[in-house]
Amino acid sequence: MRRLCILSSALLLAGCQAMSTDSARHPYGHQETAGEQANSQLYPKSATYSSLRIQSKTTNSGRAYSTVSHSSTKRQPRQQAEAQQQNLWLELADSMQLDIPLDHPRVVAQRKWYLKHPAYMRSVSERARPFLYLIKEEIEKRNMPMELVLLPVVESTFDPRAYSHGHAAGLWQMLQGTGKQFGLHYDSWYDGRYDVMASTRAALDYLEYLNGFFDGDWVLALAAYNSGEGRVQRAMKANRRQGKPTDYWSLSLPKETQNYVPKLLALADILMHPDHYGMDVPPVPNRPQLAVVEVEGQVDLNMAADLAGMNRKQLKHLNPAFKRAATSPARNAEILVPVAHAQGFEIAMADLPEQERKAYQRYQVQGGDSLGRIARRNGTSIEAIRQANNLRGTTIRVGQTLMLPTAGRASAPSLSDGVYQVQAGDSLSTIASRFSVSITDLLRWNQLTDKNSLRAGQSLIVTANAG
Repeated sequence: MRRLCILSSALLLAGCQAMSTDSARHPYGHQETAGEQANSQLYPKSATYSSLRIQSKTTNSGRAYSTVSHSSTKRQPRQQAEAQQQNLWLELADSMQLDIPLDHPRVVAQRKWYLKHPAYMRSVSERARPFLYLIKEEIEKRNMPMELVLLPVVESTFDPRAYSHGHAAGLWQMLQGTGKQFGLHYDSWYDGRYDVMASTRAALDYLEYLNGFFDGDWVLALAAYNSGEGRVQRAMKANRRQGKPTDYWSLSLPKETQNYVPKLLALADILMHPDHYGMDVPPVPNRPQLAVVEVEGQVDLNMAADLAGMNRKQLKHLNPAFKRAATSPARNAEILVPVAHAQGFEIAMADLPEQERKAYQRYQVQGGDSLGRIARRNGTSIEAIRQANNLRGTTIRVGQTLMLPTAGRASAPSLSDGVYQVQAGDSLSTIASRFSVSITDLLRWNQLTDKNSLRAGQSLIVTANAG
């Protein structure tokens, strides 16, 4: 059964098993200037810094939290409520609750960097636009600190395709081993670290585990997300032996980890007090931008884009976990599509005959084979084989297994002025796929009220300028 899952629906997420391996992190976040690096190295580790935190508020849902406080004038309650209804960044900021040592040199240095580079957050906000709401909802379901929504800013600048020299990948920059520990799947067709939904769940599972590992200390959990819980634990033990405090700010940690948490907290401070700092972060609509369509079996992604009425590049950008031109044959897939396209796509997939869903067969390369020869023998093209197998060139080797597109999807019949004559066995899904249009368009262009109202011999408008 296929089902459409709008991202506002509740999901029940499984807990995670303990894990105690270090993971070297290589975030895509900004780097400090030389002067700021010097500041970050001069903080006195045993000092107590002011944490402006004790101002209790309650959200509309009744959940209490704490926020930092500034002396600057804040919006009037009514104006703030109206702004939050329209701008997701403002709602997120109003729900943040972690303690922020505002005058700590490392926080000060990172805050200065953000304020000096406003273009950074403008570009990040644009990349975050499709995904921010769904991450916010996942965090809310677990009652976790809303500051965690900023981790993809620090980790990947909200680039779902980000890959680091340390082999961390995706929005949350997860290592493959860590991802496997927390439920991500990998095969030759799919890498779960690039799946926005799957990696968000895995990252939050990992953070929940780390929070428990450090007895509810979210700042230590964040540090461990960057450098591994083992390294943070060893730094704490070293401080205990020397009679030093064991809070994050007092630990001797790698330079990257020393700056990692301040990057997140400094940004949270700026977002919570935009009038105070005067930083203009482009608004993000406070509503779901994407929906999830769950599909069974292997699905051609180009066909999926056509059925959803989407640009093919857009669908692949939203779903970078798929390495090839189709979803994995080994498991069902969750495909992200814009909300406006979700219903038509779900209908199209439910209506699509099994033989039309996917068309791949395995082929083992023989001596004397070339991509051109294989393509000619199997009624396909060199480019189609390259796309299906993620090949950069045309080099193949004997014994290599290739996935070949088959002729399961019929080529488009000839048209007369953009009008197609329905054949026996046709469905709206097959017709939409052949002519790279959406079912929604077919229904509208032909004034059809029922997707099952086709009959053999019927004339059907299949292009926007027909008629």
